[in-house]
Amino acid sequence: MKKEGKRRWVSILEITLALVWLIAMALAGFFFPGFLTSLSTFRIKEIHIYGTNSISPSVISSSVYQVSKNNWLFLDSKRLLAKANELTNNSLESVKIERIPSLDGARVNIYVQERVPIASVVCDNSLMMIDKQGELFYNPAMEGKLPTIYTFSFDYVKKHYTNLNNLVESIKSIGLSINEVYVTDKNTIIYVSGGKMILPPLSRISPLILDRMKKIYNKIEMGKMDVLITSGNIAVIREEK
Repeated sequence: MKKEGKRRWVSILEITLALVWLIAMALAGFFFPGFLTSLSTFRIKEIHIYGTNSISPSVISSSVYQVSKNNWLFLDSKRLLAKANELTNNSLESVKIERIPSLDGARVNIYVQERVPIASVVCDNSLMMIDKQGELFYNPAMEGKLPTIYTFSFDYVKKHYTNLNNLVESIKSIGLSINEVYVTDKNTIIYVSGGKMILPPLSRISPLILDRMKKIYNKIEMGKMDVLITSGNIAVIREEK
């Protein structure tokens, strides 16, 4: 009986000590960040933003404070990028953090790379932009400077962004400007300064088709025209009179 009572007492003591340890660790985890922030050495004294062109630096500064709670030890580039993109509709491609600590606080330099759109994309009256990496975002400062793509699905354009980028670059290379593009699951209709092109669906636009398009538009003394290129690389040309 004594041995059973002793074992029971030891078990109770072990459980009690374990609970005390867990509570102590929880309290330490709760108060320790606040303790560090109270020390001037770990505070963010200055924030300098580099690389912003169309995005307000104040938005980036706000993201820094929200992520770090004014403590440069807690500042992480991945979390900062996520927070900044949350506030800018995914308009940033990358951020880089540089910390310069001192006894009275740290200077933090933030180097930002904004996304560069290749086109505006409209679907069901919603407007987004797309970059060369296929990322969809929205930056109101860049409205009105891009070709507009009308589509039935943002996901479809995002999935075939490589073909879209190749198409845009190919049209630019032959000296034409894109006005509007209509993307359907049956074809891709492009209105350009030199007329209209009807190409296969975005998913089936290949380097062979783009090469054929370049050869047609590089012909000498060819005015405005409508061009139809099928998936079989057959071209039908109708010149406007």
